[in-house]
Amino acid sequence: MTTARPPATTRTGGARGVELYTRVSLYLFVFLEPFFYLYAVTAVSNLEAELSVLAGVVLVTLGIAHTVLCLATVHAGFDGPLTVGRRPRPVVVVLLALTVAVLAAAVALLPPYPGGGLLHDPRSAMIAVCGAATCGALAVAEPLRRVAVVGGAVVLVVVALRVLSGAEPVAAAVLAGALTAVFVLFWSSTARMSMWIVEVVRRLDDAREVAARLAVAEERLRIARDMHDVVGRALSAVAVKSELAAALARRGDPRGADQMDEVRTLAQDSLREVRGVVAGYRGADLATELDGARSVLRAAGVAVRVVGEVPDLAAPQVEALAWVVREGVTNIVRHSDARECRIVLADEPVDGAGGAGRGRELALTVSNDGVRAGAAPDVAAGSTAGTTSGAGLVGLRERLAAVGGALEAEAVGDRFVLTARVPAPAREAAA
Repeated sequence: MTTARPPATTRTGGARGVELYTRVSLYLFVFLEPFFYLYAVTAVSNLEAELSVLAGVVLVTLGIAHTVLCLATVHAGFDGPLTVGRRPRPVVVVLLALTVAVLAAAVALLPPYPGGGLLHDPRSAMIAVCGAATCGALAVAEPLRRVAVVGGAVVLVVVALRVLSGAEPVAAAVLAGALTAVFVLFWSSTARMSMWIVEVVRRLDDAREVAARLAVAEERLRIARDMHDVVGRALSAVAVKSELAAALARRGDPRGADQMDEVRTLAQDSLREVRGVVAGYRGADLATELDGARSVLRAAGVAVRVVGEVPDLAAPQVEALAWVVREGVTNIVRHSDARECRIVLADEPVDGAGGAGRGRELALTVSNDGVRAGAAPDVAAGSTAGTTSGAGLVGLRERLAAVGGALEAEAVGDRFVLTARVPAPAREAAA
């Protein structure tokens, strides 16, 4: 079932302008119908005086009524379907009934001319105009097959009347029917093409609106992901250092004040990063994240060792690896019982590439011994916020995928290993 179209008043900009222009054009096109009836009306002057007046009044009345019904049908079809389910709307039923009445009046009141073309036969001309106007009104919102049925019926009526008159050969009657079909096709195709342009503009307007909504949704996802990364790490670090400072303060150890100073620094840095998230200008530096990882893990009582050097890669790749370090370390502090953590940076050849050409990649591995005994397989990845499909890992995978990388997470015995890989240029290309 065809869905209702939104009215032009709900749209803005170019779409509304195109709809308004097309609506006015179709309305004006409908008003051409009465002018074609003038030739048929003048033909009744050949009848007797009283019959001529009666026939003229009937034809004028029916012609005006038919024009009004065509206008109402175009108006209704412009904003919605003309058929609901399998039932046509009342305006369509009335229009078809009035079309039949006009055709019957033309047959009964207009005398056929003996011989001549279509324009020399007012009866056939009025039938052709009435049928074309009806098909044009229906073509705005009705399926083409239904419009074709109405148009075909009009053509058959014209051919049948001219054949039955016996004033011309069958070939001439068929030619008159072909001209009628061309006229009907022109009228209905004009209306249909106008509505097709409107539909294209409407879909473009809808696509633009959907694109705007997707952009808003994407920005919300970015902020949610970044807030998870920034706030999660900051709060974990603040909690660890605050607990250490409290323990030192209870023992009267002056180092507790130093830890609180670090808590203040973390809070200030986190506030700056949160502002960066909102502004959309936040980045992450791998060297800074490695230094922060050492500080946070040592404060949490986790021995940490970093192997390798910060790679000389493009900024987006280095930033993606920095987020892997941040998320991995945050989850070690929050979700594991680790006593030892190892962070390894290694330049490795891709399998089967032999180390040649572009077949190299940079692998960052964050491993720890904090898998909790007796945890379920998915929770055994406790070092990664619960499961390998948690919000943190989803964000990391999105970041790495954006630079052509990948992420692997697995628990082996009591160790959890998080591995990020990004493509690296070959040594010759780097040189």
